[in-house]
Amino acid sequence: MVELNEAMTRYFNTHGPVNEVEHYVVTRSVLVADVAAQIVRGAYFTIFAPRQMGKTTLLRHLRARLQTERSFVPVTMSFQRFETWSVEDFMAEFGRLLAQRIVLGLQTEFPEQVDGVKALITAQPPNTYPRFWRFFDELHQLLPAVRIVLIIDEFDGIPQAAVSPLLQTWRDMYLDLPSPRALYSVVLIGIQNIAKLNLGRSSPFNIANQLALPNFSSVQVAELLAQHTQETGQHFAPEVIDAIVRLTDGYPFLVNRIAAILTEDLVPDRSQPITQTHLELARQRLILETNYNFETLKQHANAHRETVLNILFGASREFNLNDPVVSELHMHGIIDSAPNGNCRIANAIYADVLLAALRPAQLGLQADILVNGYDFRPHTSNGKLQMDLLLSRFRIFVERRGREAFKVTPTPQEATGQYLLMAYLSLVVRQAGGDLFTEVDTNTGRMDLIVVHHGQRYIIETKIWRGPEAYDEGLDQLVGYLQSENQSTGYYVMFHARPNVYGKLPQEQLEFTLARKGKQIYVYLVRLESVFTD
Repeated sequence: MVELNEAMTRYFNTHGPVNEVEHYVVTRSVLVADVAAQIVRGAYFTIFAPRQMGKTTLLRHLRARLQTERSFVPVTMSFQRFETWSVEDFMAEFGRLLAQRIVLGLQTEFPEQVDGVKALITAQPPNTYPRFWRFFDELHQLLPAVRIVLIIDEFDGIPQAAVSPLLQTWRDMYLDLPSPRALYSVVLIGIQNIAKLNLGRSSPFNIANQLALPNFSSVQVAELLAQHTQETGQHFAPEVIDAIVRLTDGYPFLVNRIAAILTEDLVPDRSQPITQTHLELARQRLILETNYNFETLKQHANAHRETVLNILFGASREFNLNDPVVSELHMHGIIDSAPNGNCRIANAIYADVLLAALRPAQLGLQADILVNGYDFRPHTSNGKLQMDLLLSRFRIFVERRGREAFKVTPTPQEATGQYLLMAYLSLVVRQAGGDLFTEVDTNTGRMDLIVVHHGQRYIIETKIWRGPEAYDEGLDQLVGYLQSENQSTGYYVMFHARPNVYGKLPQEQLEFTLARKGKQIYVYLVRLESVFTD
């Protein structure tokens, strides 16, 4: 078994479109065995999941597992490069690769029959749909014991016009040819369920079992990190393991990547344990880096920018895969189902990445106007920020400027208020020698801003007004966060944008303090109704 940290170093130094690390599939061993057992019984399979979920590694281990079965010849290939090819060129190359790899596979199990198979390939190359059928029919006559398992990665890369006829050919072969067939099983691996492809007039692959590859469970993440501890002696604090699960939701790429940053970049000394402080640094480093996973995430999210922003900041949208936008965002791993049945961003790391990626390009100009030339020295006292005054100034500024403050996108967006507050505090706090961190709750749309200044932490929760019930829930969430952080004071900024949709504010006061479960909460209600007309 490859050592965890060495495998991660080799893989993650590339930051390229490689999907997995060999070591990590140990947590999928039960899944591999289950799929292999069903294939041995003659099942056809589609395996789908977003990119970098472990599909390719699963493929390799599935192939290795099938090679232990007598008379089974697993043949693996990828359709990744074929999307723009003509159907004729695709079928010619597909047939050539298929024949070549069948011959290679037979050299181990049936070496005495290879010459006969080569002759069959010459006479009946499997490079059109009818020839594909006839090739496997005659291969069965020549080698009745052989069982080919065709495993295709990146099946989504097939030319669109080839999807339906190829699947229909496989379906008809499955239904019409007696078992055992030479083409015993087909396994298609991609980012989308085969049912989502354009299958024309029928459902050619309703013969297949469909398997959505799941994230790592909390137990599997703990098992994975325990391997590192066993092999190197380096321990993870228990709260770190829990936090990794919370931040990544078990997404394999993110678990792997954050573990690599922790063990290779931040704490290479194996005698030192990995703590929560190290994890915070790893998180910040991860969300600032460029990698293939994040680039594809941003590309697909930007195609539905407004929808993703609304979900990011807590708007209710039912998680219904019959909704084309929801289905597409889920297929690419951007959103998932929240406990209440609504959409949520798939994990906290993705929320951080999208928060930065979808920020309006002109946002800094408005923040500069707010900060430019203003003397913030009165807002510090005895080395402490007067956060209540800073937030009061922000509220007044945004209300006075109204639409002008929101001229950062072609049309006003509710999320702009929260982005403005982030940009404003970032400028002010860094001028004062502090730092600003963000934390997004993917289940509720709540965004917390954490200001750290001279050792003091200021927790600011921001939300968009969605009605009195959501307002009260936000207060309770803030109190819970303050309790977990052992803080006595918190700040609650509520942007009230669409009164015609979500109702009026509960009181006339726009700034006030209240006590809740022993915590003091400063509340700021920022009215934006003049910006948003419905």
